[in-house]
Amino acid sequence: MATSPHVEPPCDGGCRDRLSDLPDGVLGTILSFLPTKEAARAAALARRWRRTFAGVDTISFVQREAHDNENYTFMKEALERRSRNGDFIDEVNAALLCRRRCGGHAAPRVFCVNFGRYDCWDWPMLDRWLYYVLNRSARELHLDLRLQHALVGERYLGEPRYSDGADSDADFPASSECNAYGYDAHEYKLPRRLFSCAAIRTLCLGACSLQPPELIALPFLETLVLSNIRRLGTNIQRLVSSCPRLIDLTLERCGEEAKCFKTPAPDHSYTITVLDRHLRRFAIRCCHNLVRASIDASELREIDYRGAVPSESHLDLRGVDKKISSCSIGFCGTKVYKGEFPRFRKLLDKFTGTRHLHLDSTHLGSDIGSKSFAGFPSLPNLVRLELSGYLRIGSIEAMTRILDQAPSVEVLSLFLKPTYQERFETDWPNLHELRAEIVVQDISVSCLRNRVRRINLVNYQGHKAQRKVAKLLFCNALVLEQGCVVFPRGPHEVQLELKNEIEGWVVNKSAKIIF
Repeated sequence: MATSPHVEPPCDGGCRDRLSDLPDGVLGTILSFLPTKEAARAAALARRWRRTFAGVDTISFVQREAHDNENYTFMKEALERRSRNGDFIDEVNAALLCRRRCGGHAAPRVFCVNFGRYDCWDWPMLDRWLYYVLNRSARELHLDLRLQHALVGERYLGEPRYSDGADSDADFPASSECNAYGYDAHEYKLPRRLFSCAAIRTLCLGACSLQPPELIALPFLETLVLSNIRRLGTNIQRLVSSCPRLIDLTLERCGEEAKCFKTPAPDHSYTITVLDRHLRRFAIRCCHNLVRASIDASELREIDYRGAVPSESHLDLRGVDKKISSCSIGFCGTKVYKGEFPRFRKLLDKFTGTRHLHLDSTHLGSDIGSKSFAGFPSLPNLVRLELSGYLRIGSIEAMTRILDQAPSVEVLSLFLKPTYQERFETDWPNLHELRAEIVVQDISVSCLRNRVRRINLVNYQGHKAQRKVAKLLFCNALVLEQGCVVFPRGPHEVQLELKNEIEGWVVNKSAKIIF
């Protein structure tokens, strides 16, 4: 006789709370996936949860931008000097104290504190936090201490060469008062103990003074990120050479005294060599004072480069394998000049086996995919192609030339950058302009008709050139499965007109279009 399957009784007020039955360590691990503030609020759920924050092994606070504190004093005659980041510092202190009250005696596994703008009066609290984390860490430690957000990327089209907002030192607090106490307002002097902490697995530093001691012992460090470090010299080489397990290295705006569009300072030039270990990921962004980088690329899987078009002597990648899965290349400047095409071709020839390519150029590839360029290299294994830049009519032809060399592309993404004027006042076309017919030439691109399954258009405003690109793509994508179009903020009636127009262009009516 068959027995009926067991059926759970309907839930009522007496249902068992299985989540609360888990051990404190397991609950702490679960809460570690939440933002730190949300994890701390879990203590108010019930008496059982009061000590769960002790098991949270991730303390992360990121200050997106610095706000002036009304209690901030930075005058010589002030009796009490208070940092402009006082509220942010109080939040970090509250999280660490709450963890200790709940019984968490060991340091967190992940400690991330990112200041939007470091203040010279913050160094005592930073010293105290690092003393607590470094001296109580008995297992692995992932440390992220970026004290200032670096601006990385080319300037906007039409932007003045030296604008007040981009190239002035207004973003930094005055340093005269801090220097009187022996501290530079731009930099935080790292404690010597940090360079001998064997528990560190990940180390991210930004706007710090990189002055390691003679003896550096970081035997288990795997990921090193240096951002906005102004003076490197030979310190960067000593640091890298002391990390025998390093597999991920990122340099971002290092060695730069000011913004990346000014003339590089000769006294800040430096070199780096990583030939005695095998990196799997290497990123270098806007490091214009880097004279030479020699990397053993035999096991490299991801590379991210941004700067001037490099020569082989500038970026020496030895033993590049065709197994590189992701490649991102961007250029700082208004365009790639004709004389630089051979150097760009040699660079891209090293990554012809990549499956993911992101090209960031001024005019969406028109300067590197034009007729004057002696052939774009073939990319037979490319599956995801991302193009970023300012769109113009010549970009359409360049894009088709690039797609001709990538027959296996399945995901195509276009990031349409706004011009310098559009940053402040978005220029939307009127409805009369939108109702004008757009004519595009018939093209025959193999991957667009047979392979492309997803198209992404970001910052689409419906200008004439953008509409031509959109119609060209959606009218020829015969096997399209999904399209995503992202509008910037603007008038609803114009966006509705653009939405209806794009839906009418989609030749594969079974495709799902998301706006």
